[in-house]
Amino acid sequence: MILFVANYPDKTGEKDGMAQRVVAIDSYFAKRERIYLGIRFFGNLRLRSSHPADNLRVYKVNFFLHFLFILYLGCRARGIYVHSIHNGFRALPFYLLMFKNIFTDMHGVFPEELGYCGKKRAAWLYGIIERITAGSSRALILVTDAMGEHFREKYVDHRCKIYIVPIFDDFTMDEGEARREQEKPAMIYSGGTQKWQKLELMLESMKKAQGHCSITILTPDMETFRQKIEECGLAGVVRLLSLPKDEVYDYYCRSDLGYILRDNSIVNRAACPTKLVEYLVCGVIPIVLQPEIGDFAGKGYSFITLDRLASGNFPSGEELASMRKNNYRVVGEIINSAGSAMQQLLADF
Repeated sequence: MILFVANYPDKTGEKDGMAQRVVAIDSYFAKRERIYLGIRFFGNLRLRSSHPADNLRVYKVNFFLHFLFILYLGCRARGIYVHSIHNGFRALPFYLLMFKNIFTDMHGVFPEELGYCGKKRAAWLYGIIERITAGSSRALILVTDAMGEHFREKYVDHRCKIYIVPIFDDFTMDEGEARREQEKPAMIYSGGTQKWQKLELMLESMKKAQGHCSITILTPDMETFRQKIEECGLAGVVRLLSLPKDEVYDYYCRSDLGYILRDNSIVNRAACPTKLVEYLVCGVIPIVLQPEIGDFAGKGYSFITLDRLASGNFPSGEELASMRKNNYRVVGEIINSAGSAMQQLLADF
């Protein structure tokens, strides 16, 4: 049996990046017997269990009230897969008691993310937790080579295995260029309203591009965007939608350019944003503030900068087609590498 320390995702979390990664990783283990353990410090006062599939059981437990049960499941497991240091915090007994079969999926560089958002105390706390989990894991599962380099430099005495496993939806890349010809380029933004998304900068860019492009925003945070669009004078110019994921791809496949504005920081260099992956597999050319995002720059992906867009130098149809072709190559290389790493990881359980 493999024990996953994470909440087993349901439909309510389908737009959440962490839930998407949990689902994607779970698909590789679908034939294995596995248990999902959702641990809370507050709540789950009564142990609850469900049986979504023959070889899958889900438990929701309280860290304090069900502590012995948590240890019991850990002792029974042939491998423990901990999703993120959020859950690593809840699973600290496994690390502190030196269980030898823990695999930790870091999901990101969380202490640095917290520091970027000004949450210094939380960054300090999760920095300690990250050090414990990284030092006591049999292997780390990361999303980019850049993240691997970050952990090797941060923990120079770290010797456990590292697997680079970004996730990709089961989506066929449109290499046949099935896009219909459009009178003017279609621009899209898909995502939330977090600080690192650079919304004010993006909306200012959209103001300059109006009339030259059709513009769509897909977001779960409709109210915030509606207010910002009105403040910027873009009401009636931007199409604002919130869609289930299976419909989001339809809009991607009709779009030429997609905003993903990130600073040049370790948070962004180590990341493999789901949004960027989705853009590339759907033939959407990224609009970037700077290109150093994950491993894509190192592999030579095609993009246009915000400065170029501001100058009104929009790519021609021929240039867009060439950029898409190059990005399909880049994504193909990363998908193949991730598949090989995942097979090696499966063999370790």
